[in-house]
Amino acid sequence: MFAKVKDHDNLIRDMNSKAILNTDKLALQEYQQKRELAKKELAEKIESKQRLDKIENEMSEIKDLLRELIGRGK
Repeated sequence: MFAKVKDHDNLIRDMNSKAILNTDKLALQEYQQKRELAKKELAEKIESKQRLDKIENEMSEIKDLLRELIGRGK
């Protein structure tokens, strides 16, 4: 059994558990879309950071090899 919450059209109270439930499905969909977008953005940031770290490591290796070649030439 449910009862409407006073002054809130989107909320109902479950009379058994006393929980307040939101019935606004559009708000739920918007929240889920925002959450998915945030997850994707975080994954992209992590991937970009990993790619940058890999490039930095490779550049460091190239510099070390160049130093080694220069050292052999002397």
